[in-house]
Amino acid sequence: MVVLSAFATDNAIPATVRAAEAVPVMHDVTTSEIVTTVRMPKATVLTRIKSGLASWYGDMWQGRRTASGRIFDMNEMTAAHKTLPFGSKVKVTDLRNQRSVIVTITDRGAFFPGRVIDLSLAAARQLRMVNTGVDPVKLELLTYQN
Repeated sequence: MVVLSAFATDNAIPATVRAAEAVPVMHDVTTSEIVTTVRMPKATVLTRIKSGLASWYGDMWQGRRTASGRIFDMNEMTAAHKTLPFGSKVKVTDLRNQRSVIVTITDRGAFFPGRVIDLSLAAARQLRMVNTGVDPVKLELLTYQN
């Protein structure tokens, strides 16, 4: 079984395969060779929910290259996360007002204690958290980009 931990705390997202679960398949051969194929099960993505604080970033980073290589545009629905793969989609719900947005992970960040995500200005506006700067949120992984 392949298990991907969507919200790893300190490391990049691990993919763990247990050797005991790999199934060798033997084929008939006419020579002295033995051909072995290993069948691996499909990846299972754990869609987990995580809560914490969200902050946002905008003007100061506008036009700069993100960790994914994309140019940051504060008017796009993007976010920075410590470990989720670039391109992953996350639903962010502001626990103060129950408003939700869907963002694409394009950068690394939210490195302050307790913060789980840094949102673009556009996402922060949709959540109505621009003035507060930091709000409690719930993250739900929608798609996991490998």
